[in-house]
Amino acid sequence: MINSKIDTIVYENGEMQRFQVVSGFSWKELQFVQAGLTKPVFDEFVRMYGAFIIPKHPDYYGALVGFHVPEDIEVPFSNKTMFGTFFEKQLVCSIVLNSLAKQGKIRRSGDSLVCDDEVAKAFIDKLFDMGWMKMHCGEQDSVTFLPLGSDPGYLSTLDCKPTFVCNSHFFEMDVFDMDSPYDLFGTPYGMIIKDGIMTQCPLNEREALLVYKDGSVKISKPDVRDIEFEIQGKTFKNGQNCKVYRRPLTRVTPKEEGLDLMIVGTKVIAFSSGGEVRVPMGGFVLHTTENLEVRDTAVVFKGFDDVVFGIQVGSTSVKDGAVMTGFESPFYNIKVDKVPFPPTLYPLDYEKDRAPRMAICSDKDNNPVIVWAEGCSKLFYDKGNESCGASLLELGKYCHSIGLVNVLNLDGGGSSEIFLNGKLQMHVSDRHMDNSDAERPVPMGLMVL
Repeated sequence: MINSKIDTIVYENGEMQRFQVVSGFSWKELQFVQAGLTKPVFDEFVRMYGAFIIPKHPDYYGALVGFHVPEDIEVPFSNKTMFGTFFEKQLVCSIVLNSLAKQGKIRRSGDSLVCDDEVAKAFIDKLFDMGWMKMHCGEQDSVTFLPLGSDPGYLSTLDCKPTFVCNSHFFEMDVFDMDSPYDLFGTPYGMIIKDGIMTQCPLNEREALLVYKDGSVKISKPDVRDIEFEIQGKTFKNGQNCKVYRRPLTRVTPKEEGLDLMIVGTKVIAFSSGGEVRVPMGGFVLHTTENLEVRDTAVVFKGFDDVVFGIQVGSTSVKDGAVMTGFESPFYNIKVDKVPFPPTLYPLDYEKDRAPRMAICSDKDNNPVIVWAEGCSKLFYDKGNESCGASLLELGKYCHSIGLVNVLNLDGGGSSEIFLNGKLQMHVSDRHMDNSDAERPVPMGLMVL
């Protein structure tokens, strides 16, 4: 039986913070889920750029053109591009359209676009007419096309009607996350294991929470370079018959003979050869001299039979009963780091920067617990009458105070949301102008039916 409670803490300065704690289920019952893209989800995803992202730094942006190509719409461009052969049509369109924009053949004219290429113009006009392409503008003259994948969706609208569901993973959301031609908005990243099957590999040197068949729970830092892969019936291992390149160690791979596979999730999304490719922000590059076919290809990750449940997001707030006092995971700092890796925008003050938070935890008996620290509205903050948000240290201290032994942060901010029987019990930080909740589309969640 699902148990839920809301704790309210009032600080000495009059600020207030609410925490929702959900328990009463097993690791076996906890499942990963995706809602999937719909037209309202696309509309909301693009709206966020006009409402929140561009207004923060309008001088950074020109025309940002969000788009998605539905399955039944034929793409008029070749999948063989300057960056390799692609098997993801959203990326094919992004490469072609952004190339035309760089050449000046697609330009901004006020709040509209001018396109000199007849094929591209007909395609753009079609997507605009269907509502699958929308534009918001900053102060720059540039034009940037932002491809949205099929993963994001509203967790409140799942057909399976779960008893409990919350958001989980970081995903490629900001323009700064799109550092390679192999990146797609809405792509979740970070390890996923369920009943021994890995469907997303570990990335970016972050911690993961692993639950084993013997019931033990461990927080560790797995590395994609240590994993065996099966591709087209062949087994690959870094340092044996392939090289694995991932961020933040590598931004651009070296020039070398052989085949490059750009891997995201369980798919090879593109093939290239000769090296010198940018590593996907949400995936990795496998370079090999083995004979492989350039075709739509699946990837199988091997060696996780003893893991019942595994998730990687980070950073850790409590580990083995001890409250962490600083970041255990690296986060990209644009002023210092040479190799960008997502999420590129993140509070760097562990003790003081407050935000909505979400965490997956284990208690003293190794049972799962989910904790949501409610945050304030992004449009305004009513001190004392709504939650102020929690710093990562404050979240760790709270979780420790209620007896939680391991606490791994999930995606926070406007993504933080828990639905019980389809209903929110606290407020998300994305709000409409009347202060009502604006549910954020997220590409991955955790649920109990």
